[in-house]
Amino acid sequence: MEQFHFIRPWWLLALLPALILGVLLWYQNRHQSGWQRFIPKHLAQVLVDAGRQKGSSLLYALLVGWLLAIVAIAGPTWQKLPQPVYQLRSGQVIVMDMSPSVTVDDITPNRLTRMRFKAMDIVRSGLDGGTGLIAYSGDAFTISPLTDDSNNLMNLIPSLSPKIMPIQGSDPLSALKLADELLHNAGYSKGDIYWITDGIDSRDTLPLTDFIRNHPHRVSILAVGTENGAPIREADGSLIKDSHGQVVIAQTHFERLANLAHISGGVFVRSSIGNDDIHQLTQLPPLTREGQNSSTKYQGDQWQDNGIYLLLLLLPLALLPWRRGGWLGSVIALFLFSSFTAPSANAQQWWLNKQQQAQQAFDQGRYGEAAELFEDPMRKGAALYKAEQYQQALLQFQQRHSAAAEYNSGNSLYQLQQFAAAVEAYQAALKLRPNWPEAEDNLALAKQQLQKQQQQQQQQQGPNKQQQGQQKQQQSQQKKSQDGDNSAAANAQQQQHSSSQAKPSQSQDSQGNSPQAQQRQQQQSQKKQTANDAQQSQQPSGDGEQPSKQPPQSNPNGFPSDISDEKAQQLQQWLKRVPDDPSILLRNKMLLEYQKRRRQRMTQPQGDQQKW
Repeated sequence: MEQFHFIRPWWLLALLPALILGVLLWYQNRHQSGWQRFIPKHLAQVLVDAGRQKGSSLLYALLVGWLLAIVAIAGPTWQKLPQPVYQLRSGQVIVMDMSPSVTVDDITPNRLTRMRFKAMDIVRSGLDGGTGLIAYSGDAFTISPLTDDSNNLMNLIPSLSPKIMPIQGSDPLSALKLADELLHNAGYSKGDIYWITDGIDSRDTLPLTDFIRNHPHRVSILAVGTENGAPIREADGSLIKDSHGQVVIAQTHFERLANLAHISGGVFVRSSIGNDDIHQLTQLPPLTREGQNSSTKYQGDQWQDNGIYLLLLLLPLALLPWRRGGWLGSVIALFLFSSFTAPSANAQQWWLNKQQQAQQAFDQGRYGEAAELFEDPMRKGAALYKAEQYQQALLQFQQRHSAAAEYNSGNSLYQLQQFAAAVEAYQAALKLRPNWPEAEDNLALAKQQLQKQQQQQQQQQGPNKQQQGQQKQQQSQQKKSQDGDNSAAANAQQQQHSSSQAKPSQSQDSQGNSPQAQQRQQQQSQKKQTANDAQQSQQPSGDGEQPSKQPPQSNPNGFPSDISDEKAQQLQQWLKRVPDDPSILLRNKMLLEYQKRRRQRMTQPQGDQQKW
């Protein structure tokens, strides 16, 4: 009963009239009526007190009923209701920048520490579905796949730093590609990517924009840093310089990151000391409403209303008014029914017009419903575009002739991979609104995609011609191959006949001198040695005892029984000295993965890369 309280405590104010009524009844009973002065006492008990007692009993019953009804309406409770949890089928990946520039101390205490705390705040915010973790510098590495275990992520995030990364640099594109791979491996066609970084290079803007436009993921960016920046220092304290000998200043270009977040429909936030930035970063509605009911029930935030049980005590009191006529009982029953009847969920919609309902549905992520309610073609097209119905959205945008309509038409055509028409739409938008940065950027991307599309078409036409020429060459070479096979068979017979006539000593010498024969001999000698070792281990000991099949017993410290207690204590102390640092494991894991990737990429040309 320590958690006893009222769900609707303001209803207790209605007890004041009941208390006033109770005081009046007490005062009336205390002071007798004036008729007792003129009527004898034995007659007054029959004529005056009997009628007054009947009337006061009804008022007392009404007073008690009033008290019970008010307490019931106030909602006494002391326990919460177990509620099934509905888990959304959504996934997200946290991408952390671990390039050397995050060690800059232009913010307090430095960028790296701020990034760690912000990443942990994102994990604590209660995201739906699984959450993955990626760290990148010159290459991207998976720290944790998508998991519901937030404690595991909380243990790994403080261990991340540029010191454990196997290669220096900054390659955010590889991190986004790896995030896309993690989401697809977990079964999510689209998901949220929370990118924590201190900035990108200008040459990375176009590839990142192209990647974000071609993938359905929503990228929200948290920028950590300042526009002025600060110099980057090496581990020994020296300043990092570029190829021209100039000191590198790690500046954060917020406009580049904001444009990337805007293209994907995500949120761009500058890092702050409080939690307002995390709230803005995670306030967007989920990309999908699909989910499943959890098999386990958790104690939710809804309290069990026990006031309903007090109504059972009101039933005997409710019979008294009907005995006196019925009208008062009907009023009480109507009051109780209206008090415990919850308002309908659709009642809120009565006070909104059609356009307000459409805007509310759009803000809540119900784009299909919003598209049906919107009457304006631009708003209807925006809802259809958000619902990924690009063809229907294009038809709505084409009903208007304005810069925004042409721009949105270009976006729809771009998603439909009609790049030529998208170029024309962006050019029309720039004619109506010159010097529009977003339209100019999208126009450049559309031209780039159109060029790639044309190159792919030319490459597809080229192999068809090559296949026809190869077929003719194969037909002409069939006759030559038949003649070559006959001659090869004759030569093989001659070689077999000559080898059968050779001496055994000569054949053995030739085999021994060849490198393949030496390898075979070494392998055979190793097999013989391992077989001998196995036989010796399986043979009984000199005393005639068979090897024991039971595992050796261990002492309470976990060491084998043949180790003394003193030796076991020494070993236990040595084990306690081993640092429990997951960064060592992460560093070795990423180093092995990087070496494997490096061997695979040795045949591919690699360009110069900045190490900050």
